[in-house]
Amino acid sequence: MDMPLVSIIIPAKNAESTIRKCLNSILHVDYPSYELIVIDDGSTDNTPKILSEYKDIKTITTRGIGPSKARNIAAKEAKGEYLAFTDADCVVDATWLSELLLGFKIFPGAAACGGRQELPQNASDFEKSVFIFMKRTGFITEYMRKTDKNDVTEVNHNPSCNAIYRKDVFLKESGFLENLWPGEDVELDYRLRKKKYKLIFNSQAIVYHYRPKNMSEFSKMMFRYGNAQGFLVRKYGIFRMIHLLPIVVILLLIFQSGIICIILLLALSIYHKDTVLMLKFIIPGIFNWNLGVLIGLRDKISLQ
Repeated sequence: MDMPLVSIIIPAKNAESTIRKCLNSILHVDYPSYELIVIDDGSTDNTPKILSEYKDIKTITTRGIGPSKARNIAAKEAKGEYLAFTDADCVVDATWLSELLLGFKIFPGAAACGGRQELPQNASDFEKSVFIFMKRTGFITEYMRKTDKNDVTEVNHNPSCNAIYRKDVFLKESGFLENLWPGEDVELDYRLRKKKYKLIFNSQAIVYHYRPKNMSEFSKMMFRYGNAQGFLVRKYGIFRMIHLLPIVVILLLIFQSGIICIILLLALSIYHKDTVLMLKFIIPGIFNWNLGVLIGLRDKISLQ
């Protein structure tokens, strides 16, 4: 059976709470032909100590260069035919690599394949609420996709926490934009799609992704996401449904605030028991995301 070498690349910074779980899950995947590369990007916690305990991984040490540049450095040193990416706060399913590679068998010539995100069993109640919010709004962002049980299909984008690329394509197209994070995966996939490359999604390629643990972390995350999208609109113009959100919000604000509340309640009524939860997150989420967009339209992206 043909089993091409896959280089698994993980950027990590101050990831002591999750990196061990991440690495242990990768060491138990059912696909044996891989190398594991971790970039310790200037950690000041116990991440370097934990990494030193693993003798069968390659560690690259950098000093706060950001995940995009860190991944690109590792990609150039990788030996694999394919580059698989996940994050230090993710735990991968045992069949993760096999399912990602299946995308290339079903769609020969595809440039990349991505998969589904779920929540770890030991996630906190707050993380579960964030997960529900992100899943409910995933149809706008394509960050979390509603899927059928055995869905293998062509898509426009896969998040870099769960994606694999052909190395020749990744390097030929210059990899991730190094001054951008987050949103670097959106930008790369946009460039690939413009050049007619196929991107595939397999719902059975699963990573379990930890989420923000409190409202402060959630708000910062939403700001960063918005900031990246503002940058992308400034660079390429509007090319995603979510890029229209600031325009909708501004139009609503022109009218009275009561209209906003009515529309939110009507829109959220479809979520039934999750309506209160959605209201809890949608106000700080929309505010911080749009604030990030406005700053992203004006300023450079922060890598940290």
